Amino acid sequence: MPKKAVLTEYSLSVPKIKKPLTLALVSDIHERKCNDILELLKESKPDLILIAGDTFERFDNEKNKPCHKNSMRLPRRVFLTTAFYVNYNLMRIFGKKNMPQTANAYEFLRESSKLVPMFMSLGNHEEKLLEDDISLLRDNGIFLLDNADVCAAIHDERIYIGGLSNEPDEKWLEEFARKPGFKLLLCHHPNYYDSFVAGKDIDLTLAGHNHGGQFKLFGKGVLSSRSGLFPKYDSGVFYNRLVVSAGCSNTVALPRWGNPRELVLIYLKPDTIIK
Repeated sequence: MPKKAVLTEYSLSVPKIKKPLTLALVSDIHERKCNDILELLKESKPDLILIAGDTFERFDNEKNKPCHKNSMRLPRRVFLTTAFYVNYNLMRIFGKKNMPQTANAYEFLRESSKLVPMFMSLGNHEEKLLEDDISLLRDNGIFLLDNADVCAAIHDERIYIGGLSNEPDEKWLEEFARKPGFKLLLCHHPNYYDSFVAGKDIDLTLAGHNHGGQFKLFGKGVLSSRSGLFPKYDSGVFYNRLVVSAGCSNTVALPRWGNPRELVLIYLKPDTIIK
């Protein structure tokens, strides 16, 4: 298992809320053991836990695969497919303790859902959840937001929380953006911010996906399997409206250099308008 996870904290002054809120952002568990993330959650005592995708490994054929056949051009698909299988075999040889197991995700969700209300969106590794997954979420009071939203009451604050899925529903997103009050969007892909979210009346977007760029060079993430070299949104706060997590797990045989797994805490304070 990679080195112990760290706690990363951000403070944002936001409009439309009257009392401070503390949000815990979790992303990219990928069915790995995340006991250290769970301990950080217990110690941090957030008001909400927000999961921005790729908790499970669920594909339409119920097997891991590196990419959709029609989602990208052939050369890139060949590269990703080759990299996927090379990494998979290296993990089987050197990283058996860090292989994905559904029991890991279930344990994390059960335990963390006991702490505070939890809301979850889906990522590119979650094409189709199993019936057991849906039952676990329902039985533990976890809100699954698949191109959907709910209104949550936290400390007398009413906020709208939405989840934009791997296949975005733009009509739903437009309706979500028109709702009154503070709106928080879970969106696994940070690059969707430019394509779908920017310019809309959505106050804060929480994302993951790029795993912080796997390695950091002069503070910048180097590589993402889907976003390529030096991804624009590796991890951090962008425009004071987008927060990207470096993720909770390491899914490759190589270590994460200068880029630890993390739990992100976001302190929202009622003050200045987000620009």
